Amino acid sequence: MTPIIRNLVALLPFSFTLKFNDGESQAQQQVKVESLAPKANYHLSKHYIGDDFFKGFDWKTIDDPTHGKVNYVSQTEARQKNLSYVSDHHTFVMRTDYHHKVENGKRGRDSVRIESKDTFENGVYILDLLHMPSGCGTWPAFWTSTIGHWPEGGEIDIMEGVDGKGTNQGTLHTTSGCTMPSNVDETGQQLKTDCAVQGANNEGCGVKDKRQDSFGPAFNKDNGGWYAMQRSNSGIKMWFWPRDGHPPADVKTGPANIDPSKWGKPFANFPSTHCDMKQHFGKHRIIINTSLCGDWAGAVYSRQGCPSTCEAHVMNDPAAFREAYWKIRGLRVYTEKARESGYVNDGDYSVDDEVVAFEDY
Repeated sequence: MTPIIRNLVALLPFSFTLKFNDGESQAQQQVKVESLAPKANYHLSKHYIGDDFFKGFDWKTIDDPTHGKVNYVSQTEARQKNLSYVSDHHTFVMRTDYHHKVENGKRGRDSVRIESKDTFENGVYILDLLHMPSGCGTWPAFWTSTIGHWPEGGEIDIMEGVDGKGTNQGTLHTTSGCTMPSNVDETGQQLKTDCAVQGANNEGCGVKDKRQDSFGPAFNKDNGGWYAMQRSNSGIKMWFWPRDGHPPADVKTGPANIDPSKWGKPFANFPSTHCDMKQHFGKHRIIINTSLCGDWAGAVYSRQGCPSTCEAHVMNDPAAFREAYWKIRGLRVYTEKARESGYVNDGDYSVDDEVVAFEDY
């Protein structure tokens, strides 16, 4: 697109489709221009730190949907067994048991899965993480997922990986009709372009971060870092900054207002070009969990240089899970400022109330 056309497009106040001939390729191209609303001004809506996790999240005791060899425990049991607690400097810790062998007939090794009480939609989510679960058989994930009948309403995986190997992967899971272009402005490696769950194939459209310190032991060695996800009607973006990687000031310090437009190129970029975000993504809960074995970690276990079989390892080698814990400094959720004039947060706050108060940009 020539500079003149770019300038003309920037002045247009409505969505339209422009066809033109590229001077270099001479190929007809199609450019979709979104409605030009003011830049999103995101303000802090929720901040979970320390004991806030005990108040703002539910400890789920469900059978693992990914068929893991794991026993998710209640908040009461997690606190009694020291699997969930607040450590020094108000950091929140949740971990997998590393003291006991698993008795025959049990669902699996004790672990934790928490889901936010509040639901969220468009906004920016920032996790300040010091340590993530690592080790053979582990499957940690930080994600958001539909409150409806999955995959209707979608799933967004922000941080995910298995067995402490490789790098972080960001993924979308949707119903049919959501695909990504093959040439996307991102720093990560695109894995698939079709986000739809199709029968037993629920890989979704993933992007692999190319940086070793984005996941596993390398992440933990560097005292972690920050993961961020921006969800909007124009697409979904994900970023990662290591602890010593010079993150944007508003990511590092957690101010009342942030501006993701200044954060640079994301490692994962999922534009709405061929995916109606409003159609495929609804109200979500934030989920943080550590599964063991299961559909992914168990499936690739034998190729990861890990001992024995995945299930035998989980059942019989408790000390191997000493590093299978989360240490979280904080989780922040930002939403776009309401357009109504005179909007004031009076302290009697509900995320659900705020979400429906916003107009779509």
